[in-house]
Formats: sequence, structure tokens, C-alpha cells
Amino acid sequence: MNLRRPWSGSFGLADTTSITGLPLPGRLKNAFREKRWCYAGIVSPDLFFGAAVVHLGYITSAFCFGFDRTEGRMVEHDVVRPPLGQVRYDLNPETGTCRFKAPGSRVEISGDKENRNLVVCTGSGKKSLAADIDIMPGDFSPMHFPMDMGEGKKAFTTKAAGMKAAGSVRLGDRQILLDPENSYALFDWTHGAYHRQTFWNWTCGAGSGREKADGGTTAAIGFNFSRGVYENGTLENTLWVDGQPEPAGAMTYDYDAKNPLEPWEIVSKDKKISLRFFPEGMRSANDNFGIVASRFIQPCGRFEGEITTLSGRTFVLEETGGVVEEHFARW
Repeated sequence: MNLRRPWSGSFGLADTTSITGLPLPGRLKNAFREKRWCYAGIVSPDLFFGAAVVHLGYITSAFCFGFDRTEGRMVEHDVVRPPLGQVRYDLNPETGTCRFKAPGSRVEISGDKENRNLVVCTGSGKKSLAADIDIMPGDFSPMHFPMDMGEGKKAFTTKAAGMKAAGSVRLGDRQILLDPENSYALFDWTHGAYHRQTFWNWTCGAGSGREKADGGTTAAIGFNFSRGVYENGTLENTLWVDGQPEPAGAMTYDYDAKNPLEPWEIVSKDKKISLRFFPEGMRSANDNFGIVASRFIQPCGRFEGEITTLSGRTFVLEETGGVVEEHFARW
């Protein structure tokens, strides 16, 4: 295994220390350099759902959200705490546990090579949000990316989009069951040292694609694209067809940041991917604490368009669910 190049399938290492060089024992500045987060999302005909555990060294947080596509209703929670032991973040994306626990809130993503489990419990009454979801990789092959961030900084990320998901999500008094035939999981596990100020666009989605050549053949399609953060030599842009990954080229984004609920255009520079995104709901925040700041918009909705694989197969997407994002961080 070449730890300088991306690979697919099993992670195959004890942890990410050999890739990132982190943690750095006994160095106070490590608390300000090391960033860790684990995100799991679900797309289904009735629901968009996402949850994450975040450890930035000097601060920890967790967020979760559920968007009821039938009722057009968003329920979301965000908890921030100083790093006083409420977060566990194992340095293995395949078998590690990422957990945040605070009074009234729990977000946990755990499991092994065969199955991962996402558990959320937070809020009360109509604003309560609870989930117990099994993510089943099956024959799905995730991608692992060692990243040279420049200026001596290194990072590592594991991405996956299109695994099957089953279980249930409760938004207030409404329970939504996930059918693994049409419910898909998105996964982002990241560890590394990032620049003081970082800006990126991100796109992630999954669903069913219809092959254009015959109009009848379908395949499970997933994709993960970004712009602005990983252009120092390796792109994380990946397309999955029936669980098998292949690289995608650099992406362009065309959208109105002042009106982010208008459609977005996401097109690869080689024109093999041409997607239009139609937002249905949105999360956003604009927090500025001077030394630390975070500003993001993250609509959830559906993608339409076409993707062409390296082998020349073109798939038409019509009701593929997912998220797009603009994010600025000073951390």
C-alpha cells in the first residue's frame, strides 16, 4: 500500500497517525492544528438526515438534522463544548467509534467492516430528533485519500456515497422508516492539519441512475465532489457505480450565494458530469468569534443531469438526493 496515493476497499491500517503525522505528543500547538470529524448522512424518498461528531482540539461539537421531504420541515440541533472528555474519536475510519455525549444529546457513529451504526438522540417534543440506523457496506468500496495540504500539513479523508441504509428516524412525533431498497448512506471521515483559513464547496449524493443507451438499465449511483480544499495534487472527487469507485475530474460550481435555494449547477471541467441541483431545505450558520469563525450554507435536495463514466457509459439522474455546501472556516 502506497500511503501517498488514494486507495479503495479496506482501510488496512491500525490508524491514520502514519499518514497525517498526528497527534504530536507533548506539543501544545497540536491542539490548534489537528482537526477531526466524522459525518454520516442519509437520503431517501421521504428524508434527508445527517449527523456529525467534530473535534478541533480546542473545541468539540456535534450536529444533527432531519429534513422531512413530505412536510418540508427541518429539525436540527448543534451542541458545542470545550474538550472535557465528552468526545471519543478513534483514529480508524473503518472500525473506530466517533461519539459525542452531553446532557440531553448523544451522537454516535460506530461499527466494523461489515456494518456501521448511527445513533442519535437529542432535543424534546416537536424539536426532538432520534435515529437508529444501520449502514451496510456490502460490496461497496469506499475511497481513502492521503492529502498533502502544503506548508508541511497533511490530512486524510475517507469518503463513501451510496451504501444501503436501514432503520428509523423520528422527527418530533413523526417516525420515518428507511427501506434499504431506496435509502442510501453518505460517509465522510477526516483527520489532519488544515490551513488557518479554509474555504470549500462540497457535493455529495446517491440514488438510482438510468443508463442512457437503452433507457432501461439502472445502477446505484453515488458521488462526492469538492472544490477549494484538496487541489494541491490529489482530488477527492469520486463517482460510484454499483458500489465501485472511479475518479472524477475537477469541478466547477455556479450558484447564487445570496439566494442559495435557487438551483445550483455542478459541472466537471471535462464535461463528463453535468448536474443541476434543486434545493428543498437548508441549514446555515454565520458564527464569528474573532479568532474562530464558521460560515456555511448547506441545502439538501435533488440532483438532475447526466454523468459519463470512464468506460463511456452515460447515466441519467432524475431523483437523486443529496447535499451541496459552501463553507468558510477560520480555525
